[in-house]
Amino acid sequence: MDNHNNNLPLILNEKRIFIIRENIVKKDLVAKLVHSICAELPALNEEEVLSSVLKREQGISTTLDTGLSIPHARIEDLEAFQAAAAVLPEPIKDDYGLDVKVMFLFLSPAGPAFFSSHLKLLAALAEKFNPDFIKELGNTQDKSQLLKSFSL
Repeated sequence: MDNHNNNLPLILNEKRIFIIRENIVKKDLVAKLVHSICAELPALNEEEVLSSVLKREQGISTTLDTGLSIPHARIEDLEAFQAAAAVLPEPIKDDYGLDVKVMFLFLSPAGPAFFSSHLKLLAALAEKFNPDFIKELGNTQDKSQLLKSFSL
């Protein structure tokens, strides 16, 4: 994997990590994560980014049976990968009835040069976020520890 494109500490920071304890629906959680990225990147149009992510979610669920949900989109005006994450100690259901225990939202540049890295990031996330790891995350209360745990 290209470290300059997919090194999670570079695309994820503590301001973009949430421990969600309140009852929330998946769409609102996606909006919260998109907002956290767009707040740091004012050149992005938050409504357009959210629309792109939600449109991608309509096609097929991005929630794996492990409890990891990976909403994502390729964004035209983006120059580097960006991510936000949420840990849900009490899972929520997605639109397909699957439990969401961790949501890792990422945005990737739309350029063809980034497509391979986009696919590699999806594969790396699916491999790292196994059931035991997700359970461990659910017991973590500290954002800095979560950030360290998320590194690929």
